[in-house]
Amino acid sequence: MARTVFTAIALLLVLPLAAAARDPASDAGVVAGVVEGLAWQLVRASGDGDAIVSPVSVWEALAMTHAGARGETAAEMAKLLGMPDDRGTIAAKAAALRKALAEAKGEKIALDVANRLWVQRGKRLEAEFTSLLADRYGAAAGPVDFAAAPETARREINGWVSDRTAKRIDELLKPGVVTPLTRLVLTNAVFMKAPWATPFEKAATAAEPFTLAAGTTAAVPFMHRSGKMVAGKARAGGQDVTLCEIPYAGDRLAMMLIVPDAVDGLPAVLAGLNGKSLTGWRQPDTLRSRQVNLALPKWTARRSLGLDAALAALGMKKAFVAGEADFSGIDGTRELFVSAVVHEGFVDVSEEGTEAAAATGVVVSITSVVIEPEQPLEVRADRPFAWAIVHRGTGAVVFAGTVTDPR
Repeated sequence: MARTVFTAIALLLVLPLAAAARDPASDAGVVAGVVEGLAWQLVRASGDGDAIVSPVSVWEALAMTHAGARGETAAEMAKLLGMPDDRGTIAAKAAALRKALAEAKGEKIALDVANRLWVQRGKRLEAEFTSLLADRYGAAAGPVDFAAAPETARREINGWVSDRTAKRIDELLKPGVVTPLTRLVLTNAVFMKAPWATPFEKAATAAEPFTLAAGTTAAVPFMHRSGKMVAGKARAGGQDVTLCEIPYAGDRLAMMLIVPDAVDGLPAVLAGLNGKSLTGWRQPDTLRSRQVNLALPKWTARRSLGLDAALAALGMKKAFVAGEADFSGIDGTRELFVSAVVHEGFVDVSEEGTEAAAATGVVVSITSVVIEPEQPLEVRADRPFAWAIVHRGTGAVVFAGTVTDPR
């Protein structure tokens, strides 16, 4: 059965008790570097344990939020997005990235992005804000009654997200997140169906030791494959790493494995990863087609984390401060501020392919070359390692994470 990858993002806007022509391909490429940098920043913010994030969705969700921000709040958010503080420019970049991802579709690959705007019935929003989201982000608006029936609204939004993530994220908004004071929710969902270009043979899967972060070992099922793959050696964070790219069907998407040579090298490697790492490695002297013996563990992981502190540390500060945040571009008032950003991820890697999901909530409240024959490169992901699912055309990181315990 073909595997899937999907993610969902929601932005909650809450009212509490206190008071020019562009080249789309070029635009998408510009976003890709920013998205990769954001990917590793969010993975580092995940702390210990397996991580799973979707920087593409986080970036787009924040881009939609920026559409309603003004002043210093907008400037800080634009800087985090790696863009000029211009709503039209950011919307164009977001549209170009969605278009590039849509073009990754093929006979066996499905990759769709959906946005939705949920508004308190009777709530007046700025026409420029709603028009920009509808025209450039495809975020249609629908009325719900947060004030009188917040649980009904929460279930309706969660149902929309669940439907668009094959029911892997079935409760994006936890109880208590939507209240009678909520006035607006923005949701983003990304769905990808991604079997490997060459599936692993199930008969070759066998239990082998994986070295855990603590230095102990655990027996986990390892998948095996030998053949021509894009792979190589590099350095990150002062550590030697082994790289291997595993393409999905259609060859437009691939998983990049980043395996430290040192069994305890992952923290230093993560510290050295940035928005130019994957692009920088795409050189013939680093990554090239070669014979590879690959051993990759099967793993399944789910992870929830809060992103508000991480985003604030990255410079998005004003948005989180009541009385200082300026989201007047949404409703013409200074009553809104971001009170929480939450993210949940799920990933399952098997012989057939990859299935993953992620969801984020932002709560806003008021106040190749010819070479001589050589020995195959051994790629054994039998120690804590990092990974990224990359759109090959633009280099955009759709998902990223770490594996510290595949059990």
